[in-house]
Amino acid sequence: MRSEAKIGLALTALLVAVTAAGAASIKNTKHDLSSGSTGATFKATNTDQICVFCHTPHNSVQDIPLWNRGNPTATTFTLYSSSGMNNAPVKQGFTADSISLFCMSCHDGATGLGGAVHNDPNGVAITMVGGNDVITGDANLGTDLSNDHPVNFLVTASGIAADGNLGALDTGTNPPTMKTADVTNGLPLFRSARGATTLECGSCHKVHDNTDAPFLRTTMAGSKLCLGCHKK
Repeated sequence: MRSEAKIGLALTALLVAVTAAGAASIKNTKHDLSSGSTGATFKATNTDQICVFCHTPHNSVQDIPLWNRGNPTATTFTLYSSSGMNNAPVKQGFTADSISLFCMSCHDGATGLGGAVHNDPNGVAITMVGGNDVITGDANLGTDLSNDHPVNFLVTASGIAADGNLGALDTGTNPPTMKTADVTNGLPLFRSARGATTLECGSCHKVHDNTDAPFLRTTMAGSKLCLGCHKK
């Protein structure tokens, strides 16, 4: 096959992949805080950049995921805890590298939405419409998460076995997942200071895709999301 044909096939394959990946998008969702967003409750007055609110390609606060926000103090949060849990979470505070703490840099209701560490490519400090720089309403979770699903705790094979009603832990995938027979794709677990299989907000929520609101990894119909980890 001629090299030109090979290149053409490669470009076609890439275009198909990009099109498929673009089927779900953060654009015009509540997580798109740019000035042109049609879906955001809170949005900027002076930048049409979508990614800058959370990410930067250079000099990131944390390399993964090229983080561009100043996170709140990890120890100020109270997490769900129960003596009946076999994979027992720590009640007081996130680890400083917790993916869930990234979420709370907006959803704590105190950290500024426009508070990117680095401004947009034009060097403009971000301002928000009406001065609404912090989340209010149901999306404001505050710092007391003791009535929310536990997060930032290590999922272990021994804890799963002791519980008896949880799916399997698969450490052969990247990232590791929790999975039951009721779902096709497992729910991802994350690396933190607690270990390599930590359950976080991102285990159930997919922040760039609002196909299943509110940014869920799958539908809640028939409790499908819950059945990703829990056997019933």
